[in-house]
Amino acid sequence: MSSADTIDALNRVIEILERSFPQYMRWARPYIPPARANIMQTIETIVVGQNALTARIAEQIFESGGLADHGDFPIEFADTNDLDIDYLIDESLDCLKQDISELEGCVDSLRLSPAAQTLASEALGLTKGHLELLEKLDTAPTDGTKLTATPAFTNDAPPT
Repeated sequence: MSSADTIDALNRVIEILERSFPQYMRWARPYIPPARANIMQTIETIVVGQNALTARIAEQIFESGGLADHGDFPIEFADTNDLDIDYLIDESLDCLKQDISELEGCVDSLRLSPAAQTLASEALGLTKGHLELLEKLDTAPTDGTKLTATPAFTNDAPPT
């Protein structure tokens, strides 16, 4: 595998980690009922782990003569601004599953570059761990997120 191909694959790993849905959730301003405030602590833990690994991968790219490319958030993420945290956790689970699939491809493509493959494998393991962490969160709606039936008008007669 050429050095350019290795750098491209590692840059893809950086993009997957730094532009993940949990990274975006920090800026999306989700609605979080008081009983669910701990979820953002979990998201912050995920982001810190991703950022630490990304810094190591960027260093490897630099040592290989390349520059780290952090990419952009997918435009589809903008549709999730200001939504409920329980919905966003479900969305995050779906995105992390897709990230795992893409990282598996990166690990496979780096088989001729052991140092780079090790970093990509670490990213894959980290993402699988984050998926498990989010799956453990109780995503059952709380009183603050349940919708209840209300009359269409205040003067509507109650049902008999």
